[in-house]
Amino acid sequence: MKNKGVSVISLLIFILVPIAFFSCKGQKNGKEKKDPSKYRVAVIQRGDATVYTSFATQIESENTVDVYSRATGYIQRIFVKEGDNVRKGAPILKISDADYRQTVNSTRAAYDNALLEVKKLQPLVDKEIISPYQLQTARSNMQAAKATYENARINLGYTLIKSPVSGVVGRITLKPGSLLTAGLAEPITTVASSGDVFAYFSFDEKKLLQLCDSLPGTLKQKVSKMPQVELILANGQKYDYKGKLQLGSSIVDQTTGSLQMKAVFPNPQALLHTGTSGTLIVPTQYKNMILVPQKSTYEIQDKKMIYLVDAKGIVHATTITVVNSTADQYVVSDGIREGDRYVIDGLNRLKDGDKIIPLIGREKHSK
Repeated sequence: MKNKGVSVISLLIFILVPIAFFSCKGQKNGKEKKDPSKYRVAVIQRGDATVYTSFATQIESENTVDVYSRATGYIQRIFVKEGDNVRKGAPILKISDADYRQTVNSTRAAYDNALLEVKKLQPLVDKEIISPYQLQTARSNMQAAKATYENARINLGYTLIKSPVSGVVGRITLKPGSLLTAGLAEPITTVASSGDVFAYFSFDEKKLLQLCDSLPGTLKQKVSKMPQVELILANGQKYDYKGKLQLGSSIVDQTTGSLQMKAVFPNPQALLHTGTSGTLIVPTQYKNMILVPQKSTYEIQDKKMIYLVDAKGIVHATTITVVNSTADQYVVSDGIREGDRYVIDGLNRLKDGDKIIPLIGREKHSK
């Protein structure tokens, strides 16, 4: 009986081992014979792209003048309100001038007396009755009296404070009846000119040189040829007029490596004032550059990668150098060439060296 049991076990082993062997071999062969997956691919192309970069900015008027008083006295009248538009020479404030008028009258009287004295002595000198030195002294006194009189008239004129430029009146803290003293450190108000306005911002020096490289002339001339910029106001609305870029300073900030630039905007309706905040939209135009969809790239250790496909359908992980980006594309300067084929999507299922079946697709380049 024992020998019969052993024979049965041996028979089972003889039957099961070949089955297991062929089963494993079948699985192995099935894995080896797995067909490559299909992926959509496209051809690298060149095109034009415009990238819009935003910069926070504050507006400054072309000419902002502080208004000071050169006369001392009580404020008699204020002719303007904060925010008023005024023309050059328009009255802003009047100081009580009674004391100044009295000084003008007294100095005028002194000048008239000195002039009368000269007229009285002239005939006496002509007849050689008195010395010419007396006449010369009288003339000197007359000139001094005249100068004092003219100075008094000038001081009287200071009691009416006028706008030095055409523009918008700033804050006025004084009230009628307040004592105003000449020479105060704080201005009465400011008047910001209503002509062109400047929007200042900082721009990376290296990036600026790259953008201007193809333009002729000096850096200042290159910047003036750059595309016009737009201004978004604090309420989110777009300003009606576009601005021209100019260099704000030729000195590079050593800390940030940036240059100060400004955008010059027309201001015919006097809508923009000094201190107005907004956002500059600066377009950067790239001509005949390699463009790839952002969805067709992935990132490894801060490096942008793309899968290129060779003639045998093998994918190769390739590093690309990105110089800028639109909403959905990268502008590439190095790593790939026009005519290369790349995988459009499904990158998470791929690895370097995989074989695929390329399906030619098309990716549109947005401009």
